[in-house]
Amino acid sequence: MRRRVLLIEPNYKNKYPPLNLMKLSWYFRQICGDDVRFFKGDLRQFAAQLLIEEFFNSNENGILKFEPENNSNPAELFGAHYENLVNFIKVGKHFYLDAIPNLRGTSFEDSLFELRRRFKRGDYPKFDIICVNSLFTFYWAKTIDTINFAKKFLADGGQIFVGGIAATLVPDEMQAEIGENVKIHIGLLDKPTDLNKSDEVIIDELPPDYSILEEIDYKYPARNAYFGYTTRGCIRRCSFCAVSTLEPLYKDYVNIKAQLQITENFFGKKQNLLLMDNNVLASEKFSQIVEDIKNCGFGKDSTYILSDEYDLSIKNLRAGFNDRAYIKKIICLYEELEKKLPEIEAGKFYLAREKNFLLHFITATKEKILEFDSMARPLFQKYFKQGKRTHYVDFNQGLDARLVTEENMAKLAELNIRPLRIAFDHYEQKEIYEKSIRLAAKFGIRHMSNYVLYNFHDKPDELYLRLKLNIELCEELGVAIYSFPMKYHPIKDPKYFRNRDYLGEHWNKKFIRAIQAIINSTKGKIGRGRSFFEKAFGKNLEEFHDLLWMPEAMIIYRLKHEKLAEEWRKFFHSLNKLEVEEAKKIIAQNKFTDADISKAESEMVRQFLKFYKITRTD
Repeated sequence: MRRRVLLIEPNYKNKYPPLNLMKLSWYFRQICGDDVRFFKGDLRQFAAQLLIEEFFNSNENGILKFEPENNSNPAELFGAHYENLVNFIKVGKHFYLDAIPNLRGTSFEDSLFELRRRFKRGDYPKFDIICVNSLFTFYWAKTIDTINFAKKFLADGGQIFVGGIAATLVPDEMQAEIGENVKIHIGLLDKPTDLNKSDEVIIDELPPDYSILEEIDYKYPARNAYFGYTTRGCIRRCSFCAVSTLEPLYKDYVNIKAQLQITENFFGKKQNLLLMDNNVLASEKFSQIVEDIKNCGFGKDSTYILSDEYDLSIKNLRAGFNDRAYIKKIICLYEELEKKLPEIEAGKFYLAREKNFLLHFITATKEKILEFDSMARPLFQKYFKQGKRTHYVDFNQGLDARLVTEENMAKLAELNIRPLRIAFDHYEQKEIYEKSIRLAAKFGIRHMSNYVLYNFHDKPDELYLRLKLNIELCEELGVAIYSFPMKYHPIKDPKYFRNRDYLGEHWNKKFIRAIQAIINSTKGKIGRGRSFFEKAFGKNLEEFHDLLWMPEAMIIYRLKHEKLAEEWRKFFHSLNKLEVEEAKKIIAQNKFTDADISKAESEMVRQFLKFYKITRTD
């Protein structure tokens, strides 16, 4: 029996697509032959969409009755107004119906009111299996709300599974908020018995199904890449890191060649190879891993030609691989093509699409798209030319500087690696880190990046010194190093895993906001260039300290309002020792209401704290 499967990612912002759900899609679609659907976004909107889609396909089975003239189907008559239909079902405002010609007074209008009543009752189309992904624990509220809402889509006798990072790290706390009728999966999908299935398939070893990314409107910034692992787990047990819980066993070799070949065959060539290994240098088979990657086309100076997206979409439609995704993809490609066509030709193409109901994905059919191929294909071949591009490898989770040697750095240099990511978590590791950067430069790796942990056991000065070291290495070695400060967050602590409120022993609320204000203005990263760094973080520790205590609005706009920032600085340094201590005690809380300022006993301090009342708008 073919089951209906719904895969859901909560509606948070994230850079990378959910690899676990992509593998689940491959399992249910290709191994089990189930009908799989993926969604990320507003679940109320999704429910309204499902009800409209159900109606458009309901006349034959009599779910709702509508007898249009000339045997036209509802999708062809009203599909162009799909968004108005969905919005009416969701919010019930009649002006959405008024905007649709020839609707009022028809049996279709009556059916829409029935669909609206179903929506209000929570009577949504059902699925037999629902899998919900979870990411970081600070998305807790959004994740819990998503899981609880997803229950409305569950068929009688169906199952809901929740997995991913948050579910693995704090399963008991999650279970308490979602109820016992939801099964939490802890860890990887690396056992045959996962999800109560009875076959011997290891889901974690399956290739990801990229087609589900075409089903949703959300666009992941890093979607044009092969995603995978060449190892699993990590040999370290760092107290600030969750990998030992998420992937407790170190597996020193995963063969990615077959997965990449399947991905290319079904979904085309991808630009980059994004490897999510947590400690690849710990593998005794590291040389073999590099050779595998080279054999997959990612050796030094390797190039590729991007696959023809239109041809791939047509091929997958013919094969019946996720028709829903590729119908939507084809409509998007038609719109891209139209922008490239000369005006007269674009007009003819549009009219031909209109005639075949190919203007909107909801009215388009697989059969019409395949018939239309004879007209569309020559245009795509003429106006979509693909040139050579460069392949890049990215060990996205970073390399362990403690394991870098001449030999493995020379081996890494055989790849088109960009950027080379090396963690710099502690200032005490300065010499080890610096040695690894110098080795990378020695073997010709010019583009590097690193994660810089802060708000753990470190002091603010150590963050500054690590960032400054990177600037100095860039100048000396002629390389580019981009630093990404990463705030520590205790994701298992019951007091903090739902929020981002944790403060390290040497940090306070104002320091955290100051760093965030600085890196927000640099879009989260710090690149090469001494002058840029000194403007952002200060020329020395003294200037950096001033920035930590400076009002947030002045940090962000200090280059635009230098006189005001200088006025604050002079006032700050004019305070005596006792006044400075009193001012800092209040500033550290990062709350500057009149009541907070009035707590200062010194009149000088109260006058000084008025600087903190200045807002960004001011």
